[in-house]
Amino acid sequence: MHQAFTAGLLALLAVGCTADRNVIGPAPPVDIPFDPQATANSIYSLRFAADNAIIAQVRTISELLGLSEPRASRVSHAQVRGANERLSLLRALRPRSLERAVTNIAAARAQGSSIPLFPINYLGKEFVFDPHIDAYVEVGDRGPENGVRFELYVVDLSTGLPALPPRPFGFVDLMDESDAVSTRLRVEAFDTSGGGAFRVADYVVDGAFATGRRGVSVSLLSEGFVEDQHGRFDFELEELLESDDAAGVTRVTSDHRVLSAEDTEVRLTVAGDLSFDGMHADLVFRMDIDGAGGQTFVDLRVVDGAQDGEIRHGGRREALVGGTVEAPAFVDLAGRGFTDSEVLALDEILFGIDDILVLAGEAYVPLADLFAF
Repeated sequence: MHQAFTAGLLALLAVGCTADRNVIGPAPPVDIPFDPQATANSIYSLRFAADNAIIAQVRTISELLGLSEPRASRVSHAQVRGANERLSLLRALRPRSLERAVTNIAAARAQGSSIPLFPINYLGKEFVFDPHIDAYVEVGDRGPENGVRFELYVVDLSTGLPALPPRPFGFVDLMDESDAVSTRLRVEAFDTSGGGAFRVADYVVDGAFATGRRGVSVSLLSEGFVEDQHGRFDFELEELLESDDAAGVTRVTSDHRVLSAEDTEVRLTVAGDLSFDGMHADLVFRMDIDGAGGQTFVDLRVVDGAQDGEIRHGGRREALVGGTVEAPAFVDLAGRGFTDSEVLALDEILFGIDDILVLAGEAYVPLADLFAF
């Protein structure tokens, strides 16, 4: 059995109508003209979400604990963003096997027992980074009873390790809240550099298996918030991945909601099929952006890299989207033609899809090895 892994708010409806001036009702929506740059600016901070200081360190810690495998390169998502990277950023088309995870976990689940995330000798322990050996070392027993505590540092995103010299600013607790139904990790982080303990992250990552006649399905959830120098991101990420062994495809259904650092609410839904061999994809993306520039909607279908869709704003169709993922093309429905800067902004809007998917992928990393991603 094979699995492919891919990875934000409902459009606000405001209606106010009355013939009686003495009756106060909701005001009609403000009709803001479409400005591609304003919309792109409203989601600009999303490019930094996946590289959040807490998420980056939780990934490194997860690797050190053996929860996920180290990745080959550590260049930040914000650094590699570019049109030629979009297809790979969709994380669309790499086959993964669930056989090992099912073999190791299904039997214990059937017996109603929980699956511990951490070795028992790690529970309650606290770790700090030793730059002389590029590793975390145990320093005491101040960690949570159901998990582990790691000191937080300013991170070098090229390596995933604390930058040198190490500059600690707080701590992060990873807690195992698993039960017989699902594997669940809670992450809480605190900034103590100001003398107190300021909460900078609180989120959960949850995953569960189900086996059926056609294959294996995996449901994933991550929700909470993280905050660093690029601002705070609140998120609700949900995915259902269902393998169809007879058809040789994985069916993807996801619903992601993110409140960006600019207080823009974004909702992304994804639905479609991915082939087990990683060669074919047929996915529909719908993204709603509600920010200072008004309400913008993107409907996009991507079939093996070719894309077709539209961008709407305030209920009006503003642009048709064509071309490919790597070389998008835009048609101005108003007939005046887009400027070069507007084309760049339109492409930046499409990149909002990738930014959210990469955030989801990074958030799920602590369970990656467990679920054979």
